[in-house]
Amino acid sequence: MAATLTELLDRISEQARRFHEPVLAHICRVAALEAQGKDIPVPLTGMTIIGMWDWDAVNDVNHLDEGCAELFGVDPVQARQGMSINDYLKAVHPDDIQRLVDAIMYALKHGGPLEIRYRINSNGRVRHVLARGTCTLDKSGRALRFPGLMLEYPDQVS
Repeated sequence: MAATLTELLDRISEQARRFHEPVLAHICRVAALEAQGKDIPVPLTGMTIIGMWDWDAVNDVNHLDEGCAELFGVDPVQARQGMSINDYLKAVHPDDIQRLVDAIMYALKHGGPLEIRYRINSNGRVRHVLARGTCTLDKSGRALRFPGLMLEYPDQVS
């Protein structure tokens, strides 16, 4: 089964609302609206949805939900309030960091979808993840927002 990023963010928004997380529900709904029409497929078979992020690229304030905060080993309250992307990159496997940074920089420059697999050092183990998101640019080509999802390949957790 596959879904678009819009459909997935709508589902997460509804789940956040049910768990009395109105801010997260709103962020997911806004991200779903931004992703609408971009037809970004999200394969769901064999992968676990960890959580989502919403990065205000202009101010370098990245808001993560509880699942992503746990993955990156940061305080969930601080993650929800927003932290610099550099705070999260510290958890990325050293062999994958440059490739990830290059992919992020490309998306910031050109806009559109990002899809990248990499490893994260999380609570003493290496986890294989897939980051999927969409960078929105303003009319002058400057990156504005960059919401997305973190998915995990459970069969590759070590």
